[in-house]
Amino acid sequence: MGLLIIILLGIAILLLILSFRKTKQSQTHTDQQLEQLTLTIGQEMNELNDRIRTLEIDAAITAEKSGVLGLESPERKDLRNMIDMHKRGYSFESIAGRMKGYTQQEVEQMLAPYTKKKDEGSMMA
Repeated sequence: MGLLIIILLGIAILLLILSFRKTKQSQTHTDQQLEQLTLTIGQEMNELNDRIRTLEIDAAITAEKSGVLGLESPERKDLRNMIDMHKRGYSFESIAGRMKGYTQQEVEQMLAPYTKKKDEGSMMA
């Protein structure tokens, strides 16, 4: 009878150890899946944010120019980049330095329709 209890106790301890190992492996696998899902969602969010920013800029250009520039023309791409940099806080001088072939005055002229003045529209007639 004592031998049977020792054997059962040994089996119970062995099963407990196996159970802990299995749980640890399962948890590691779940953690890896969660990490992969998190990375995938982060990448998709970045891509969507870039697409949204491009669409917003394109909408502003289209509203202002009414189709004067083609969707893939170099001028439109340059203007899109300038508007994007301006919205992110770059100065006209900094934008001109980054955009080859444009002076600060040209950048200011190109961005004038897209920049909002604080006093604009606040005066009542």
